[in-house]
Amino acid sequence: MREEVTGSSQNQALARGLEVLRVLVDESEPVTGTEIARRLGLHQSSISRILATLTEVGYVRKTARGFAPDFGVLSLASATSQFPLIQKPRAAMKQIAASCGGLSPSLGMLWRGQMIYFLRTTEHGDTIDFWWSDYPIHLSAPGLRLLVDLPREEALAILRGSRQRYGWDGEKGVVPASEEEVLDLAAKNVAHDVIVLTGWFRRGWMGAAIPVEVEGEHRVALALAGPSDVTDLATLQLWLHDARRTVEAALRQPTTGR
Repeated sequence: MREEVTGSSQNQALARGLEVLRVLVDESEPVTGTEIARRLGLHQSSISRILATLTEVGYVRKTARGFAPDFGVLSLASATSQFPLIQKPRAAMKQIAASCGGLSPSLGMLWRGQMIYFLRTTEHGDTIDFWWSDYPIHLSAPGLRLLVDLPREEALAILRGSRQRYGWDGEKGVVPASEEEVLDLAAKNVAHDVIVLTGWFRRGWMGAAIPVEVEGEHRVALALAGPSDVTDLATLQLWLHDARRTVEAALRQPTTGR
């Protein structure tokens, strides 16, 4: 029994340490221990111990304004090479960028209520492998496309969490004011499996997305974003269906050794 209790305590400490690290990574500036304790609902002394441990092992550094991620976090970046979703579709995404009128393609995953993006690229620019998004889900075409397929209450809870974390920006008169209205309008904007959001983020800009079949429990969507006058709706839908087939074919390819 004592061994089980000890193991449970260790697991809890690890989970809390990862929660603290995620708070720091999500922020663009240092955060105080007091603020971290408030956000996570933990005692100040517990947060102080976690921060001391993370600082000792090089994942967190203390500054005059609070705590921030340290260089140890960067050592985890090499893990991206272990994910087929990042490695396999690389050439396919470049091909899509070249064939879709200059729009920028990206892959987005809905992970525990937050969007993670992979392989954002352009026809002539560099490819960004992976980045966390501080972009509100209610403005994200891939995010909303994935949400409309979830049970309504689950989708609304994710939108509420996004509002609490990132706010509720968007073009006035275009983006609804409530989570319920956003979800309803998003569902109405889905046709032939594609969602299209025009002018939600800013005038003259659009985002469109379609689900992609991948292995695992997390859901993924392929998006195209750019000026809204690049093409018409029917062509945009056709591009995304063709692009989805290209990405899914790439993901089915066997992994090759280095």
